[in-house]
Amino acid sequence: MKVLLVNPSINFAKFGKFKNLLEPMPCIGIAYIAAVLEERGHAVKIIDDFAFRAGIDGIMAVVDDWRPDVVGLSCLTPSATRCEAISMGIRKRHPLVRIVWGNIHASYFARDILAAGNADAVVHGEGEYTMADLVDAYAGDTPAERIRGISLKIGGEIVRTDDRPLLMDLDVLPYPAWHLFPVDRYGLLPFADIEKPILTMLSSRGCPFNCSFCGITYKKEAYRKRSVSKVIEEFDYLIDRFRVRQIGFVDAIFPLSKQHCRDFCNSMIARGVNRKVIWTTETRVDIVDDEMAGLLKEAGCRRLIFGIESGVEQLLHNVNKNYTLDEVRAGVGSAHRAGLETIGLFMLGLPGETVELARQTVEFAKSLPLDFAKFAILIPYPGTEIYDRLVTSGTWNRKDWDNFSTFNPDPDELVYFPGKMGAHELLTMQRRANREFYVRPSMIYRHLFEIRTIRPIDIFKGIYNLFS
Repeated sequence: MKVLLVNPSINFAKFGKFKNLLEPMPCIGIAYIAAVLEERGHAVKIIDDFAFRAGIDGIMAVVDDWRPDVVGLSCLTPSATRCEAISMGIRKRHPLVRIVWGNIHASYFARDILAAGNADAVVHGEGEYTMADLVDAYAGDTPAERIRGISLKIGGEIVRTDDRPLLMDLDVLPYPAWHLFPVDRYGLLPFADIEKPILTMLSSRGCPFNCSFCGITYKKEAYRKRSVSKVIEEFDYLIDRFRVRQIGFVDAIFPLSKQHCRDFCNSMIARGVNRKVIWTTETRVDIVDDEMAGLLKEAGCRRLIFGIESGVEQLLHNVNKNYTLDEVRAGVGSAHRAGLETIGLFMLGLPGETVELARQTVEFAKSLPLDFAKFAILIPYPGTEIYDRLVTSGTWNRKDWDNFSTFNPDPDELVYFPGKMGAHELLTMQRRANREFYVRPSMIYRHLFEIRTIRPIDIFKGIYNLFS
C-alpha cells in the first residue's frame, strides 16, 4: 500500500519571538515506523511539516497528488488541532483513505478522536509493528480488530484491543528510514547544535524513574536498551550514509549507569568512532562523577544535558525528582572539570512554586558552571501524572491545545500556573531568568570566544530580544 506519514507542525504564531528558536528536529519515531513499513514492502512518503512548514494546504496538496491508501498522523498535544483539520480535509476530498493517529496525545484521547470521526484507528504505545500489522490488514482486507495495541470502531462501538507487549529486543529494529527525510534541514535546538548535518539516535526505551511531568515515565514502560555493538554500528552507518557530523541521543537518559557508560565509551574509543563524530546526550545529574565525565569526553561527547528542573529541593520532591542540590552541584562540576559543555534544563511554575522560590531557581542556575540553560514553563501535558491530578481535582481542564507550549508569551493564554504565582509573574520570571543567565560578561565572552557554536549576530539578536 501507499502510506503517507505526517508530522504536523504546531501553531508557530503562539511562540511569539521565541518562534525563531524552533529549529526542526529529526522525528525518529516516524522514521522507525517508515523503516518497518518499507521492510513489509509498502511504499512510504514522509511530510515533516516542522521542516517544510507547508501548512494544511501543503499537506493536502501532497495527498491530492500522491493519493495514499493510508495516512498516519503523529499527534502531540500542541499539534492536535492541526491533526483534526488535516483529518477533516482528507475525509472531505478522499473519503476512502484510511486515517491512523498515533503518539501520546492520540493514545490518551483515542475515544474522543474516533467518536469525532477523525481517525479509523488509533495506535497505542510503540507503533512500529502495530502500524505495519494494521497496514497489512488494510492491504489484505482482513479484520483490523485482531491487531493488538489499537483502538477502532466496530459496528459503531469504540473498542480497544489487547495491549501489544513491549518490544524487548530493540536490536531487531531496522535503522530509521532517514533517506525519506530532509536531513539537511535538521538541528536539535540552538543550545544543542554544534556541527551539521545532525541526526538523532535511540539507544534505549522506557525510563525507571517517575517524574510527574513526563509522559514517558508515567506510562511505566520497562527500561530496555540496545546492545552497545548495535549502537556503534549505527554511528558508522549514519556517518557513512548521511555524512553526519553530530549525533544527538534522544533517550530519556543515556547512559543510565556508570557500567553502561564504561561499556559504550570504551567501545567507541576502541573502534575509533570517537574521532569521526561528536555527540550529545541527556543523563541524570546524580550519576555523573569525574570518572564517568572523563570517559564521555574521551568517547566524543561534546555537550551534556542535565534535566535539573529546580533550585529548590522541595519543588524537586513535588515532581518526584529524587536528588539533592548537592548532587546537582557535584554532577555539573564533574562534567565541567572534564571539559564537557553543559546544558541545564529548568522548569518554572512547578507545583507549589512562588515568586521567591522561582528566584531561588534562577540564582541556583547562575551559581552552576553551566554553558547553557533553558528556562521552560511547566505544561501539564495529557499522559502525565500532573495532568491527571489536575483534571481529577476538578479545578482545571484546559483543552485549548494550541496553547500547550512551554514558551508562550501571552499571559492570557498560559494554560497553567501554580496558585501562588500569576500568569504575568510567571512569564516575567521566565524573561528575567533568560536575561540574568545569559547577559553576563563572562557568559557573553565564553560564547563569543570559547564555545563559538552560536553566531555572534545571533547572540546579539538574542540579547536584543531579551530586553525588548
